[in-house]
Amino acid sequence: MKRHHHSLVKAFYREHYPSGKPNKADPIWLLTHKDKIICVYRLRQFESGQLLTGMVTHPEFRQQGYGSYLLHETRQALANKTCFCFAEEHNAAFYLANNFLSESIEQLPAELRARLKAYQQKRPTLSAYRYHST
Repeated sequence: MKRHHHSLVKAFYREHYPSGKPNKADPIWLLTHKDKIICVYRLRQFESGQLLTGMVTHPEFRQQGYGSYLLHETRQALANKTCFCFAEEHNAAFYLANNFLSESIEQLPAELRARLKAYQQKRPTLSAYRYHST
């Protein structure tokens, strides 16, 4: 990701996902049109794999397949290391349709298991998924 994209992502998150904080150390994948971000996600790196986080589609472009398109086009990055994500119940169908499989908390690496348990204190419907390349 080029430097100027980092500032675009930071501004995009500020507007559409205020709790999202892009880290320059994390690979960031985005879909743009005319220098406007349509969809973005980060791959936070861990010793035991990576965590897809901060998946956001601009409200004008939701429910049009852009998130699925971005995941499909970046499938090599998702498959390079074991990839997990945490998602609320209302987003489960999206991840299941995009080659993620439900993962029990017991199957998660320790560092992600602890993180998920902490997140579930405030968001009890949060569940774990693992990317399965086809």
